[in-house]
Amino acid sequence: MKQLITLIIFSTSLVMTGCGGASEKSHMHGEEGDHTHEQLAEQTQEDHGHSHNGESNHEHQEGEPHLEGAGVITQWTDKTELFMEYPELIVGREATFAVHLTRLSDFQPISESEVQFVFSSGRGNEGSLTETEVQIPGIYGPDVIFDRSGRYDLTIIIQGMVNDTLQVNGIPVYNSVDEVPHGHAEEDPNLITFLKEQQWDIPFATQEVQKRTLTQTVDATGEIMAAKNSQAVVSAPFSGIILSSQNSNLPVVGQQISKGSSMAVLNPAIQSGGGNNYAQQFINAQSELELAKTNLDRSKRLYKKEAIPQTELQKARIKYRQALTRYQTINEVIQIDTTAIHGYGESAKSYRFELNAPIDGTIVESFFTPGMQVEAGQPLYRIADASKVWLKANVPAAHQSRIANAGQAAFRVQGDDRLYEMSELDGRLISRANSIDPQSRTLPLIYELDNTKNGLPLGMFSTVHINTDTKENVMAIPQSALIEEEGNYNVYVHVAGESFRKQRVTTGIEHRGWVEITSGLQGGEHVVTENAYQVKLASLSSEAPSHGHTH
Repeated sequence: MKQLITLIIFSTSLVMTGCGGASEKSHMHGEEGDHTHEQLAEQTQEDHGHSHNGESNHEHQEGEPHLEGAGVITQWTDKTELFMEYPELIVGREATFAVHLTRLSDFQPISESEVQFVFSSGRGNEGSLTETEVQIPGIYGPDVIFDRSGRYDLTIIIQGMVNDTLQVNGIPVYNSVDEVPHGHAEEDPNLITFLKEQQWDIPFATQEVQKRTLTQTVDATGEIMAAKNSQAVVSAPFSGIILSSQNSNLPVVGQQISKGSSMAVLNPAIQSGGGNNYAQQFINAQSELELAKTNLDRSKRLYKKEAIPQTELQKARIKYRQALTRYQTINEVIQIDTTAIHGYGESAKSYRFELNAPIDGTIVESFFTPGMQVEAGQPLYRIADASKVWLKANVPAAHQSRIANAGQAAFRVQGDDRLYEMSELDGRLISRANSIDPQSRTLPLIYELDNTKNGLPLGMFSTVHINTDTKENVMAIPQSALIEEEGNYNVYVHVAGESFRKQRVTTGIEHRGWVEITSGLQGGEHVVTENAYQVKLASLSSEAPSHGHTH
């Protein structure tokens, strides 16, 4: 149910809240007093011939004086858009305000909220009322009778879908129609009407034109790679067979593995293809090391007793180092499993070689199947530590001059809309090639990234946006606001609540969804950023919207 507020001239103000309460000094309304928004249009038309039928036509005869007291207000806060219409306000005459409220987080009409309207003047608080129910979501319509002329300020307090306060100052109230200023308000024929009900019925958004810092970028294809110093290949130290009976739990591609973990058990072949007995070489290397260690210890004791010269001690040390180096070369990535072997060291067949992971990482490739015989040096696994990865960006050769000052970058990987900023991943440029790849005609740049939190898969392709030149304090809007027509760009400026203007613009650099506007717009203007094409269609229609628009 609608409410009526009478603004009285007493020192105390009249306050009404709820949907049915009124003080003794208020105007009570029965069923006939329950105003709809049609009343504002009817009242306005009766007073000065205003038809609000979707085209915002002000119909009057040429040369006929046009009353200028009516108001159309559009304001934006960080949370709310206010579009308010009211007729000429005459003392003693009831007037309906049509207050359209839009939540800017999703551009939906504000409903299920408590909206308080507080009128004040230089004399102080003149009166207030609160609306909690509306017939049309988003449109509130306080009915007001002013008992005194002058300038009034209106404070609108919203609690519910948003919590916000809006202020409209200087609303004029006249003693009679004769006091309303006369004039000829010419309609802009280029304005496009797109009603609030239409805006609320579709995905819709606007954005204020503001100054931003934009960085010009060069786009390139990229690939996530293992860093060269963060991967290792596990190879067969000598010819052998990977028996299925001893390798039932082989790690698989994609499996995380720790340094020192068992990778495979290799049984050495008695003879390799070249006739060398690699198992026997390992036995000999182990035996020579033990013998060299014994001789060195003996030489140290004899030298201490001055029984041998220093040169003999030095020879013993050299032989020990040679034996140790030979043994470590073979044993660096293998261990010998002797737990279930009798006669350890008595023959080459008594040895089993357990190949261990040289680093922490993920198995990215496997080159064998159980039962295979492998040759010395043949790769068995490739392990990569993906906690740090490389992003290789292949820049087209035509842009080589633009990346001379390449710095930070951002990228998107396939199947993921997220934009990864290098700065967020501790990324840094570590390599810039000086030659063009003859096959792809690209110039590679390599960035190193911290991948501990995101777990980007190795081998994933990406689109890389490489920063080049930066411009500060440039006028910018979202790229989604642009509509291209015959090689030119236009935007639709939100002039007022239901009025829009087509505006041609010239553009500059583009940066991650934003585009520089070099001419055509001013700071503080609002442009349509979502469904601007619907506004364009409205501009092409010569007919009023089928559902009309009455207040």
